[in-house]
Amino acid sequence: MYFNAGKLNKRITFTAYTETTNSIGQTILSEQPIKTMWANIMPIRGFEQTLEERLRPETVYRILTRYHRGITPNMKIKYKDKLLHITEIINVDEGDFALEITATSKEIRNGKE
Repeated sequence: MYFNAGKLNKRITFTAYTETTNSIGQTILSEQPIKTMWANIMPIRGFEQTLEERLRPETVYRILTRYHRGITPNMKIKYKDKLLHITEIINVDEGDFALEITATSKEIRNGKE
């Protein structure tokens, strides 16, 4: 498959929760940046779900980036002011040169997702 690296024009950061120890010895979970890379991001559809009688807009994104072995579905993607939740990762053509990621962005209202 042909891979046009020139279309990777958006900067994204993969983040994951890791265990750290605070100053009094307690183990806490904190979100840490894992890898920052260039990507192509395209919204592919948007819809609204009813949750506890409230409408919650959600957008699904298709993200294309270079292959990186450590990317997993339990990570999140930070892009500008959005936090994207990874739903699927595909190793394009099983060739270890590109990843196609499907992720969702949920609008935050009143401090809640």
